[in-house]
Amino acid sequence: MKHRWRTRAGLVLASILALAMFLPACSGDTDPTTAPPTTTAADPDANIKNPESFIMATIGYPDSLDPAYGYDTASGESVQLVYDTLLTFKGASTTEFLPALATEWTISADGKTYRFHIRTGVKFHNGNDLTPSDVEYSFERGMVQDYGAGPQWMFFEPLLGGYSSRDIEPRIPLQQITDAVQVDGEWVQFNLIAPYAPFLQILAGPWGGIVDKEWCVQNGDWDGSEASYAALNDPDAGASPLQAIMNGTGPFKLERWDPGVEISFVRYDAYWQGPANFERVIIKTVDEWSTRKLMLQNGDVDYAYVPATNFAEMEGATGLTIIKNLPTVTVDSFFFQMSISPQSTMVGSGKLDGAGIPLDFFTDINVRKGFSHAFDFGTYLQDALSGQGVQAASPVINGLSYYNPNLTTKYNYDLVKAREYLQAAWGGQVWEKGFTLTLAYNSGNLPRKLACEILQAGLFAINPLFKVNIQVMQWPTLLRGMYTGLLPAFQIGWLPDFTDAHNFVVPFMHSQGTFSGWQNYNNPEADALIAEGISSIDPQVRQQIYDQLAQIYYDDAPGILLAQPLGQRYFKDWIQGFVYNPALPSQMCNIYLLSKTYK
Repeated sequence: MKHRWRTRAGLVLASILALAMFLPACSGDTDPTTAPPTTTAADPDANIKNPESFIMATIGYPDSLDPAYGYDTASGESVQLVYDTLLTFKGASTTEFLPALATEWTISADGKTYRFHIRTGVKFHNGNDLTPSDVEYSFERGMVQDYGAGPQWMFFEPLLGGYSSRDIEPRIPLQQITDAVQVDGEWVQFNLIAPYAPFLQILAGPWGGIVDKEWCVQNGDWDGSEASYAALNDPDAGASPLQAIMNGTGPFKLERWDPGVEISFVRYDAYWQGPANFERVIIKTVDEWSTRKLMLQNGDVDYAYVPATNFAEMEGATGLTIIKNLPTVTVDSFFFQMSISPQSTMVGSGKLDGAGIPLDFFTDINVRKGFSHAFDFGTYLQDALSGQGVQAASPVINGLSYYNPNLTTKYNYDLVKAREYLQAAWGGQVWEKGFTLTLAYNSGNLPRKLACEILQAGLFAINPLFKVNIQVMQWPTLLRGMYTGLLPAFQIGWLPDFTDAHNFVVPFMHSQGTFSGWQNYNNPEADALIAEGISSIDPQVRQQIYDQLAQIYYDDAPGILLAQPLGQRYFKDWIQGFVYNPALPSQMCNIYLLSKTYK
């Protein structure tokens, strides 16, 4: 996230998760499964409300409507309604695909050339025809833009061998970007620098959405020139030309967007797969849980986000379809900022004088380990997740390829050890003078609020001079505070962009990873191991590498791995067609498949 989800995900997401930047598991040969839905007693007198619309109430709202820019789950959720990709995930599988804007594809024997035949007869929402040039432009435009907190690293790595257009000063030459994606008649060809197994999974994510070249240029986006490349590269937050406008080939068209209130889409009747079941999709931002609950119970919305802290009170609710024990491939974590921005307002005095913290407070490993041992994981799992989760021992969590269930080295709640580390921090000054800092969470996210409170209580119990303030923020504000270094520590989750271990060790551990890059964590040994891991074709070698990275994460303690939760979904019982796929950013997964009827 990014979530990026961002939230990948989250498209964390993010989730980058808005719910968690569970910016977008399963091992490579294992599909996720879902528990049979539990349908409570339906009210036979109930009338289906708003039968032509699908309405959901959730927390957070999109950071951007640009498919190349958005890296959080809220953005991905909206993008996937409007923009089609070349291929899509097959049902619940994260490793099998169905044709979408590409009717077929081939992969060369050496794994370095991917070719896609582009579907004909498809039109964008403005009436323009989809062409192979639009596909080529979409991916080149994304790498040209390369928003610093966006998802484009996923294309740079397999196509150009880096993580950003800015790996070379001042930028990677435009010719290298345009050489990576080429049109050949009705086909589009991607030229990889080395085999890269997750490439199809990347293309199926929301960042693989295809845009209309002519429309983009008309709206001030990249025009193919060097000058335009220079002007549009790494835009300011929210400054993409496509930030708030959309024009895809997908099943829905953007109707209106009122950030923080709701975003609305209307059906695109000329959709190449046939019109969707709903005339309109409305996503409401409703931070207050009791309001969401009432809206769901009354049938004013068809789906509501239910925090894990509130699972128990939904037991026995009538008129709902509750789907439990979803194998989420997500992990929420605290990340310590190694170089806090001088513009931060969350560090008090900015000095180690008891009234604040210095901007490099978390560069002392004793601080990081002390904080890690001060966190009460048991209370978090029970109170924040209602027992529906497990503490993670590595960024490579259960469901990813190369997950190792035998890894048991992890931090525990131990105030004696926390005291020892914090007494040693900053040559004893931390213990003697104390500190004051502020933690933040996104509005409506009760598990994250509780996580802040748990850490606050643990630190205060060690030394009353350890003062943690807690502040609530709207999701986009919090997200921008994360990647601009304004937050001393940030809490966010990650959804898989693709279900390979590589997709978690990069954002968590690489010096240019989404979260680790934001927190200015830099371990050259970790960077080298990550590069070796993705380039190896030997499973045993890869397993050893990812186990070694897990140990480095423990030793360095750049963050606190909180938990991998089990998910639940709460629908009105008239909603049909939900298919769970953990690789998709939306809580609904594929809204196009949903319908509204009693069976």
